[in-house]
Amino acid sequence: MNEGYVEGFAQAYDRFWHPYPNKSAKALLKLVRSAAPQARRVLDVGCGTGIVAEHFLQAGFGVTGIDRSPAMLALARARLGDGPALYEADAADFTMDEQFPVVVSTYDIPNHLDDLDRVAAYLGCVYRATAPGGLFAFDIATVEGLRGMNKVQIRDTEEAILLFRGALNEAAGLGFYRISGVVQAADGRYDRFETTMTNIVVPVDRVLSLMADTGWVDSYVASPDDLLTPLPEPPEDLPHLYLVGHKQA
Repeated sequence: MNEGYVEGFAQAYDRFWHPYPNKSAKALLKLVRSAAPQARRVLDVGCGTGIVAEHFLQAGFGVTGIDRSPAMLALARARLGDGPALYEADAADFTMDEQFPVVVSTYDIPNHLDDLDRVAAYLGCVYRATAPGGLFAFDIATVEGLRGMNKVQIRDTEEAILLFRGALNEAAGLGFYRISGVVQAADGRYDRFETTMTNIVVPVDRVLSLMADTGWVDSYVASPDDLLTPLPEPPEDLPHLYLVGHKQA
């Protein structure tokens, strides 16, 4: 459904979308140190340009990442060097040769999948890649967060000019962004790009049900600011929520 994270957009993402994954990485590390203190390896599903992976790498973790975008992975390799193993793979259709005690997935991967069947496939792929007793934490965009699509935005800096046009059809559970612009590459030249990103509405209760069907246990919903504390009733005003689950030991 998505056209893909083309090279120009990958450059723009790395420069302008980094605050949220940087913030998420700190919360994820705090969660892992508390809930899985013996873990020293992590799988990052949908690793993008390696922002979250870099935090884990600097904290001494062995890092493996997958992403479906070659352009994103190229930037991740430039950021992370030769240490992490990075693979091009679909988050809803991948297998790993090993299992990991911790799996993380940031920036609303379920919303970028085609439908809830693909969300179920994603949860299943991650489950099979998680070691017994392992921990999985991932986020979703809420309806409140997706409502941000309903506007036109322009970002104009020395490094890039970006135009965002989008809409969310809440009744259909589907929204889109059309993003176009020019962005300065590392060699100083400016690249023009245009791409479309689609997002589906992913109800929290439905995701929790799919997690249970997959085999995840002790699952809960948390605020991105505090992944250790379950929310008894997810607030409607948060643009993102995290879900945390465990694989039976």
